[in-house]
Amino acid sequence: MKISAFTVEDVPMIQKGDDLAKIVADRACLENDDIVVFASTIVSKAEGRRFLLDAIEPTAEARELALLNKEDPKFIQYVLDNSTRVLLKHPLLVQTIYGNVCINAGIDRSNTESGYILLLPEDSDRSAREIRDRLKELTGKTVAVVITDTNGRSFREGQIGVAVGCAGIAAVHDRRGDVDLFGHELKITIQGITDEVASCANMIMGEANEGTPIAIIRGYRYVKDDRGIKVCYRSDETDLVKQALYEKLDREASSVHRENSKKIKSEG
Repeated sequence: MKISAFTVEDVPMIQKGDDLAKIVADRACLENDDIVVFASTIVSKAEGRRFLLDAIEPTAEARELALLNKEDPKFIQYVLDNSTRVLLKHPLLVQTIYGNVCINAGIDRSNTESGYILLLPEDSDRSAREIRDRLKELTGKTVAVVITDTNGRSFREGQIGVAVGCAGIAAVHDRRGDVDLFGHELKITIQGITDEVASCANMIMGEANEGTPIAIIRGYRYVKDDRGIKVCYRSDETDLVKQALYEKLDREASSVHRENSKKIKSEG
């Protein structure tokens, strides 16, 4: 297999309502089975997910977590509002309303004006499907779309691109039951296809002022699927790391409760 990866050049500053598919179609000659990769920041901008940081009132919980993380309480409130559960208080690791686990709910303050934040797309799988369908309409080509964000990794320094939404491509490729070069059956191998695509694209899209938030991966023979990214999220029952974090938070909460009870008794 031979693949090529290249950025879409001359992408303008994205504004609310911009047609991302048309921007690609006007600047690149797509081929069938290309994978078109978009940084989540520009999808968020096009969908109007840009908000003033000051346009929110922080709660007591947000103020407490902000103090712990040396952060703006208003920023922390946006994080809490876009999360279903806090997994780690410092750094602020949360399970987002979209289902993925990441620091600060994936909320971005880079690549946007000072005083504003960018939330992740409301439904990145839906966004990917809409862009994919629009590209088909404009170019006649059948392509896959992956939307990426930058995440850190447990046990390793450095951030990489990961997929937060996809369409037309399987998020994972289950290789269990296949055999290796020596005829041994694969027992646990499930390949994270869209994350590998996202990481490849991230290398050429860049992280700073490159201005190349769209990339095309060509020549990769991928499994076609429209189930989206959520199939790769482990459930609470199978995620051992998440379980350990839940237990840690429960122990901390019990400890605080005991200390408060002792204080009440002593004061009584």
